[in-house]
Amino acid sequence: MKGLPLSIKIPDLGCSTFIAQNKNSGYLFGRNFDMDYSPSVLVKTKLKNGDASISMVNLSFVGYNENYLPDTLKDSLVTLAAPYAPLDGMNEKGLAVGVLLIDTKPTNQNTKKVDITTTTAIRLMLDKAKNVDEALELLSSYDMHSSANSCYHFQICDASGTSVVVEYVDNEMKVVYPDKNYQCATNFLLTNPDAEFNFGQDRYQIIDEKLSSTNGKLSNHEAMQLLTDCSQDAHKNKQGKISKTQWSCVYDLKNKKVTICVNENYDAKYTISVLE
Repeated sequence: MKGLPLSIKIPDLGCSTFIAQNKNSGYLFGRNFDMDYSPSVLVKTKLKNGDASISMVNLSFVGYNENYLPDTLKDSLVTLAAPYAPLDGMNEKGLAVGVLLIDTKPTNQNTKKVDITTTTAIRLMLDKAKNVDEALELLSSYDMHSSANSCYHFQICDASGTSVVVEYVDNEMKVVYPDKNYQCATNFLLTNPDAEFNFGQDRYQIIDEKLSSTNGKLSNHEAMQLLTDCSQDAHKNKQGKISKTQWSCVYDLKNKKVTICVNENYDAKYTISVLE
């Protein structure tokens, strides 16, 4: 950015994620991103010393809004920061990650390790981890600091079907492994589901009941339908802003492709490959 000052800010967001076995072959990672107005962009990165990846970014986190969008060359300069603000994505090895809000005090680890933030942690995993074990090793090597005044947890999965949810409780990293042949997450701590700051249990129940009824197996179409079923229609959030599902993604971890629907328009599907 050549010294251009930049702050990545993540406000309150409510989201849903899950991993399921693909009825055709391999595994699918589903993700709903729920928030107020979010100018979204799909970012493709290809590194000389790391994995190629695709990721979804909300440009409002780097300063854009309805009245200020990257419509000109000058106004688009800040989009150079987009690779460092991913909220979900998948790399060429089939590792996928999504971040979800936990509405409690922010994580601020201080163990004298190198510091990292929420979104740059996703960038690190997509660039450097080929599976869940490597992603966990990376996360444990850094001190996590929330990108905004809240806590977050990550669902991380890979092409083998391995999945975990990484949570930060009292600044300690916790790893939750699935107890079924699928795993899902919304906006409550799986390590402390009765905490008063939790929310999103209704969406979790929709996902859990569907995956339980199908023995954890879905087609690509059914995965997107499940995201439709747990999407959030327009409503006022606690900041008084209109919030809803901004995008829905189904990541095919075997074929390294993502199918995306934006702004709850589930009739318009876009499929993008990380390898092309």
